[in-house]
Amino acid sequence: MKKKASILVCVTGQRDCDRLIQVGKQLALERQAELQVLCVQPASAGYDADCEELEYLRQTARDAGADMTVYFDDSPALIAAGFLKQTGATHLVTGMAGTPSNGFIERIHRLAPQVPISMVAKDRTIYNIYPPLKAKAAAGK
Repeated sequence: MKKKASILVCVTGQRDCDRLIQVGKQLALERQAELQVLCVQPASAGYDADCEELEYLRQTARDAGADMTVYFDDSPALIAAGFLKQTGATHLVTGMAGTPSNGFIERIHRLAPQVPISMVAKDRTIYNIYPPLKAKAAAGK
């Protein structure tokens, strides 16, 4: 049985990541896809993770009809790429890279070049990275 298409939203432990979940929800509704939320916290965060913020995001995800999975690891792009592959997600929603960039978006794009990425700025402007046409054509065969 083929898995249903899904939208994966990657959040940090910041409250304003709720905007990412809302954009992911809209994409999921438009595409009749499932919505999933992933948060990768630094391994060292462990007990120091801001539980109040994570709980707020978990509840926001639940309100949007999604489950939120939290990992503690120091390689967020690698974890996200593995999660994309494991779940069969067809689209990724994330925030915009800060300055200086931590390289998450570049790494995830390199690890999963076939998956479109929507980056949501603080003002809710959405920027997109699409797979190369060659990758799309090969995926359609």
